[in-house]
Amino acid sequence: MNWTDWIETPDSSNIARYRYDIKGHVLQVEFKNGGTYNYYDVPQAVFDQMKAATSKGQFLAQNVKGVYRYARA
Repeated sequence: MNWTDWIETPDSSNIARYRYDIKGHVLQVEFKNGGTYNYYDVPQAVFDQMKAATSKGQFLAQNVKGVYRYARA
């Protein structure tokens, strides 16, 4: 795996932090409730868009959840 550094999201009410596996195309999201999930086959462009999004939780809900397969990490 070739993970980026964790990106902390102190302003998010739902997401604690997230990172991306550049080679494996896995977006890993750690939620403030303690759960960590891997979203698979996520293009790097989607990760870049999430980094630029004002609301990370809203972006995740609209562009990742229900689009990419996932599993609890």
